[in-house]
This record gives sequence, C-alpha cells and structure tokens, in this order.
Amino acid sequence: MDPKCSTGALDLNEPAIEGDRVIEDVSLFHDLQIEVTGSIQRTLSNPDVTKSSEHSKHVSGSNTGASADTNPETGETLSTDDSGGDEDEGEVQSTPCSQTKVETPFKGKIYDSWEDAKMQYNRYAKKIGFSIKCSTSKVSKIDDQRDKQLFVCNKSGKNEDINKLEAPPVRQRNRNITKKTECKARLRIKRRGTKWYVTYFIEEHNHSLMKKFSLKKYLRSHKGIPKEEKDFVQLLHKVNLSAGRVMRIMGEVYGGLANVPYDSKDVSNFMAKIDEEHMHKDMSLLLAHFARIKKKTQISISTYIQIMRTKWTAYSG
Repeated sequence: MDPKCSTGALDLNEPAIEGDRVIEDVSLFHDLQIEVTGSIQRTLSNPDVTKSSEHSKHVSGSNTGASADTNPETGETLSTDDSGGDEDEGEVQSTPCSQTKVETPFKGKIYDSWEDAKMQYNRYAKKIGFSIKCSTSKVSKIDDQRDKQLFVCNKSGKNEDINKLEAPPVRQRNRNITKKTECKARLRIKRRGTKWYVTYFIEEHNHSLMKKFSLKKYLRSHKGIPKEEKDFVQLLHKVNLSAGRVMRIMGEVYGGLANVPYDSKDVSNFMAKIDEEHMHKDMSLLLAHFARIKKKTQISISTYIQIMRTKWTAYSG
C-alpha cells in the first residue's frame, strides 16, 4: 500500500519523530517488509469498511474509543462488559465479516472442532452485531475429553438484584455492567467421533443489535489485537513509537481509524504487557549473573557490589 495514497498519510521513509526526539533506529522500518495480510487487504476493498471510513474522517488521533461508547442506531450506551475486557471470548479477526464467507448456523452443521465452531459462530455474531460467550460444557466419561459445548449471547441470563444481597456490596470502581435481557440466542454443539455437530440453535434476539460496523469492535468477543498484527505492533513499540502513533499507522493500513478492530487503549495495554515481560526477563538474567559470580568467587552479592563500587570510585577519582 502506498503510504502517500491519501492526504496527511504517514511517510515511513521520513525520520520517525516521537515528540522532540528523532528515533535513530529507523532502519528497522526499512528492513521490515510490511506484509499486509490478505485479510487486511480485503478490508480496504470491503464496502462496509469504505462506508465507515467516511466516519473516520471525523475521528482524530487515538480518541476513537472515547467517543464510540454509544450506539447511534439505538442510543444505548455500551457497557464495560461489551466494550472491553481481556477474556478470551472469541478469536479476534482482522477481516470484516462481510468479506469472509459467513454462514448462519443450523441444526446438523458440522465443525472440525469446538474451537472452530466458536470462531465461526463469533464471526457470525460480528456480522449480525452481538457478542458471544462460552457457557456450560460437559466432559465425556469415556475419554475424559470435552463432549458438549454451549455458546450464548452475551446478554443471556438475568441481572443480579443487589437489594437481595444479605451483606452490602463491596465498594468498587465506578463501571457499567452488561444489562442482561435473558436473551435466548444460543448455539449448542456435541462431539460425535472426531467431528462436532450442531444440536440446537436459536437465532432470534430480544434486544437491539449493533448495526454500525465501526462500533462492532467494542463488543467484548470482537475486541482486541489480531494475532497476525501483534508482531508488527511489537516492532513499532521497539522503536519507541507511542500508542497514538501506532494507531495512525494502522489507520493508514485499514483505510481509516474507524476500521481498525482495536483502539489506542488496547495498544497501550499490549505495550505495557511487553514491557512487564522484558522487566521480569531482565531481572531473571541479573539474578542468574549474580548466582554465577557467587559460585565462582564464593562471596555474597552485596560484597560484590561493594567491591565494584570501590573499584569504580578509585577509577573515576
């Protein structure tokens, strides 16, 4: 994709600047052959995405998540359960559902595995405009393997009545919760041999569905960074690009910020996770280094540090 294909597009051939600091390790950009996956390429030709890209012109920086918490079709505010969370409710796809062949489940439909059924049902849910979650499952007594699995709409079940609680609820941070509507939409599958068969399917919902493509990414089972893009985001983080800058680059790839299936908060959380892993790794290496020194010299770490400090003081004067 030509980075100059649109007005105000990022030019990766120019020195990358983060604030007032020029990033010297820009060669990583040139060494990296940014292979935009077929799924992302199909995104650019998707009519739903093209339509929603008009909306992205009014979205600036990394504030897409801040102003997209309300469903313009229904006027319903998205709850925290629908708009966030780290639970693995479904495989996040970078390909819009209208470009991927999505079939409506039916009784007798066959899947290769229960994970495959979950992925395809989640794709169907994204196309329709709702979020799914795993419900009950059963394990076979014969081989001790999963035998049945039930997937339900995220709005299934009843709301908890706080007034009926015996003890007062523990004060928590102010956050919205999913408003349950006792939705009966569900998909039940059963294993027969090596295949999984749909034994029960309810298609109808008793609540409004998310119609706007750019807001479907805030539903829980559709929110997150796709696996094929995490390596690229990690590389951008390695050259000290901020989450907002990463979102601008991905907005160019997807043809608009509204089409990116995650927001700057997801990128920030992912970067923080990378930093935390590196920190623990560095500490482990440091402790292992001290252990090797102690084994060779039979002195404590504190004694070694004191000796090195004395040598450095004598050297520096």
